[in-house]
Amino acid sequence: MHNLEQMVIELSEAFGPSGFEGEVRQKIESFVGNYTNVTYDQFGSLIAVHSGVSVYPKVMLAAHMDEVGLMVRGILPGGELRAVMLGSWWPPALLAQPVVIRSCGGDHLGVIGAKPPHYLREDERNRQLKLDDLYIDVGARSAAEVQAMGIKPGDPVVPAVKTRPLSGQSVYMGKAFDDRVGCVVLANVLQSLDARHPNQVVGVATVQEEVGLRGAKAISPVVQPDICIVLEGVPADDFPGGSIVQGRMGGGPQIRRFDPTMIANQALVNLMVDTAEQCGIPYQIAVRESGGTDASAVQVHTPGGVPTTVIGIPVRYAHSHHGMIDIRDVAHTVTLVKAVIDRLDEKTVNHLKQNPW
Repeated sequence: MHNLEQMVIELSEAFGPSGFEGEVRQKIESFVGNYTNVTYDQFGSLIAVHSGVSVYPKVMLAAHMDEVGLMVRGILPGGELRAVMLGSWWPPALLAQPVVIRSCGGDHLGVIGAKPPHYLREDERNRQLKLDDLYIDVGARSAAEVQAMGIKPGDPVVPAVKTRPLSGQSVYMGKAFDDRVGCVVLANVLQSLDARHPNQVVGVATVQEEVGLRGAKAISPVVQPDICIVLEGVPADDFPGGSIVQGRMGGGPQIRRFDPTMIANQALVNLMVDTAEQCGIPYQIAVRESGGTDASAVQVHTPGGVPTTVIGIPVRYAHSHHGMIDIRDVAHTVTLVKAVIDRLDEKTVNHLKQNPW
């Protein structure tokens, strides 16, 4: 069995922007293949089934494999690369950051460049950077040099970042914690379950969440769960100047009641809160003003609908090159999810379905 720190590092550093999740999927299968029955859907998502004492209810744990990235759109005459977004980037966060381009000629290191400030016009200085202002520089001096490297339009790009602990604390810094920390929880739970849970647990690692929840929309009718818990790396809100803090790094798993795309099954949320309190697990309640997750797709694309909520691990600086997580939040989330699974028997799940409030 792999420990949490090892999983965090390996999955964070894996190459896997939307539409290119193969390396991440391979790692997850290596973690859970000896503990579950692994299959795939036709869109690329992984399905790992862990059987308990009953096939009903079917409890789906979902985490998305893809990270925000870029795709090469074209090569400029000077050898610079233009790119489109795979997911949501704030363009100023990209400037001067290292990236890796995966091509048929191998992986190539580059940096996000822009016109130097020395040459900016006054009107350019007074506006926010846009993606069209940015390019990827791989050190080439012509388009021919880039083509000789094997780089071409359609090649995927991700941050070039190593994951590491900060000053010996429980905090780790790295890329793609949205949602590789969810994948870590998914894999660790599946590894550590025994056969006594009163249900069938279906771990799903979805593709293409960052570009419209596409993997979740495709897989929900296939799995047809009775309960769904989405495991997500959520933006921490404990930054300076914040007022209502519901996702403090180190504050424990964040249990979501609402976001603009999903109103959770409140009875399921209450069950999670009760479980956390009984087990002495720190937790946070989230009522979000923005954002969304695979939960909204699973909730309505499962025939007849399904009781759903999100358990989030707070991530500082999500959707940037360098995020931060507290490994204790990951461990507490694993403990909470396992404890909740043990309570989701047929009687309880039927009650949640019939009494969602």
